[in-house]
Amino acid sequence: MTRRMAIAVGGQPKPSVRDPTGTTAPRAYVFDDLFMKRYDDSILPTGRLKSRVPAWARLALEVQRRADEYDVVLTWSERVSLALTAIQRVSPAKPHVAMFYWFSRPSIQIPLRAFGDSLHAIVTWSSVQRDFAIQKLGIPAEKLYLIKHFVDQLFWNVREQDSDLICAAGAEMRDYPTLLRALRGTTLRCHIAADHVRVDRFGMARRISTSAFSSMAGPNVTIGRMPATELRDLYARSRFVVVPLVASDTDNGITVILEAMAMGKPVICSRTRGQVDAIQDGVTGIFVPVGDADALRSAMLALWNDPARASDMGRAARAYVEKHHTIEKFTRDVKAAIDASLDGRGAARDGSFALSAQG
Repeated sequence: MTRRMAIAVGGQPKPSVRDPTGTTAPRAYVFDDLFMKRYDDSILPTGRLKSRVPAWARLALEVQRRADEYDVVLTWSERVSLALTAIQRVSPAKPHVAMFYWFSRPSIQIPLRAFGDSLHAIVTWSSVQRDFAIQKLGIPAEKLYLIKHFVDQLFWNVREQDSDLICAAGAEMRDYPTLLRALRGTTLRCHIAADHVRVDRFGMARRISTSAFSSMAGPNVTIGRMPATELRDLYARSRFVVVPLVASDTDNGITVILEAMAMGKPVICSRTRGQVDAIQDGVTGIFVPVGDADALRSAMLALWNDPARASDMGRAARAYVEKHHTIEKFTRDVKAAIDASLDGRGAARDGSFALSAQG
């Protein structure tokens, strides 16, 4: 039986270049093509509600209203997911599967405690957060399907190029001040591809411009956000990529980590409680203590001065991505999890699940 699967995401649709070679843009359409319907802000009717009700709430209402257009809906937006969950708590419709990765955040856990039983299933890629959802929120393990996060391994691909610097990138829960302190007194050239950081404390997200700590940067450091193609060139020139994180119980940094690994670059990352599902310490990357500038400096200098080791770790990182984290595998796994939930094949205690005979 062919199931009509829809996806609901917040915000306006973004143009997606259909380039199967992955040369010009990331291939988001590979995942989008899994669904027969895509719902975003572009489907919202205009009217008096437009100025009174947030777009995410109106989108959830519209998805519920259109329930006869699909057999199951996947939501990938925290606000849309929670709004639809609340609506279906009082007005059940078609099965709703949500994708979450940060259950311990108060803005997520409180609504899930109140309305989470209306969800048919949840797909996540953080093993630590999945355990939190089971142990602290009481969500049945069989409803929580664990998969691997994705990277477009064709767009982010190995490029043979001499390495003349290192780099860091990303905004979520980043600790760039520690990186800047670690770079003091070294000759390592580094570019930080960001224009802000977002730090979540006690459920409140705070956006901080990089200008707040740019005065700490020495002459060997440049700072500035880059579009995807320029960031890809930066990774290619880098001997390794640094992902400095503040303490967190979720997998912040996963996107940059997988992009770097896909390009054959080892990653030096802060050892947070939540970042455990991608890097193999000493094989594809190196963990250092959170906030320890001396340990980070030692790790960077050691890897910079051992290019053969960096190259070996980069090859291992690329091989790991090809086996576990491709966008095609992610797409198959999401569909398989949805099918498993609809067929009554719940997730095991560790989040794994049996594939159908066709899978």
